[in-house]
Amino acid sequence: MENILKGDDNETLLLTKQVFNVLLYNVIAHFKKSHNIGEKYKDSQLYGFGNYDPEKPSLKNDLELVLRGYVNGKYLYNKHREASSGKPLIKISREYKSLFFNYLGYKNITEFIGSDLFTIKQRNKQLELLNQGGSLSDYYYVCYYFGEDNKMNKGQIIIYNEWKTIEMVYVYVDENGDKGVYTFYGTISQSEDFAHFDTKYYVGNKKSEGAKFIFFIGKSSPNERHYLIGTYSGFDKYDRAIAGKMILKKYSSKAEVEEEVNNKSFDPIICQELNKVRLVVESNIRKNPLMFSKKSPFAQVLMGSSGNYFFEFTIGENTYGLNLKIEKYHYNIVSLNDSIIIEDDRVSVLNKGQILHLDFSVSGMFHLQKTSIYINALDFIEKGSGVIGNFNGVDINNKIVSGKVLISNLV
Repeated sequence: MENILKGDDNETLLLTKQVFNVLLYNVIAHFKKSHNIGEKYKDSQLYGFGNYDPEKPSLKNDLELVLRGYVNGKYLYNKHREASSGKPLIKISREYKSLFFNYLGYKNITEFIGSDLFTIKQRNKQLELLNQGGSLSDYYYVCYYFGEDNKMNKGQIIIYNEWKTIEMVYVYVDENGDKGVYTFYGTISQSEDFAHFDTKYYVGNKKSEGAKFIFFIGKSSPNERHYLIGTYSGFDKYDRAIAGKMILKKYSSKAEVEEEVNNKSFDPIICQELNKVRLVVESNIRKNPLMFSKKSPFAQVLMGSSGNYFFEFTIGENTYGLNLKIEKYHYNIVSLNDSIIIEDDRVSVLNKGQILHLDFSVSGMFHLQKTSIYINALDFIEKGSGVIGNFNGVDINNKIVSGKVLISNLV
């Protein structure tokens, strides 16, 4: 008898999850009916792997009779696990692309989906996948982000179906070296210059909401870009709501992605972009807003810091003046001097509200280019003028400097 796979091309076969589940159900039903087997049958014996008994019926033996060759007993079982975990597309390798259909008496996938086992919608979805044929390519990325336990993390991303579906895998290693694997599946939509990833995860057969991602792709195809930068929002392994910045780096193959993810080192360029860039919302409901965070009880200190001020920096025998505004509510530090711009600014309170901390960079012709100022908060709020604080920073010659700063109200 001629091998029934002869004449098939070498391409793999992509099945929708729905088509695969129907295929698997009918393969198992056909097997049990052929051997007069009841409902319960151990998986290892059913599929023919592990410590199964080759003398007893198994799909492995049946399929080898059809193929007239070796069949990996665990292959179909592994595909079943992929579908059960929520993977939207199931890839069948070229060795088996006709085997399972032939076992049921069909010549190929086309004849199988032409049967009355499927609705028109299910059939058309699979036909659309088949018509795309060999033009379908998978794209592989590593995602980098600042994650749980205040450490940089990596994850695996595979883009399927010409940027229609996505698989994301995150592996966490605990103190004992045990690995926890989290897998998400989702859909991709493109709007304007952005790609949106909407993911789900599965616990058993239950589907739950996963994380959301937005990446800037511009006017060109996302495949042309070796890096994508965007944001994510979702939850972490401690069930806390999180958000942050993420960078995707493109790789040529799944093997390269796995090698990079298993490598514990990180590119310093990527690290400095992502380190500490993470928002965490604890999973509890506060009855009192003063309990929102450790900073909340000292909010009144910030409320009293707004206004227009003259900052006089003393370095040795020299003084340098700068007019600045601290905005009410927003607490942005804004320059009141022409041709000077304030950047990377932050107003915060330290040491249980005792110290007011102003941190900013200066773009323009000014002696200081970066400075951190520390002021007694009560003196600043109560006096409002003539308050002296300390500062350190970097001057226009890239020298580290420090000194006193006198802060006065502008009339």
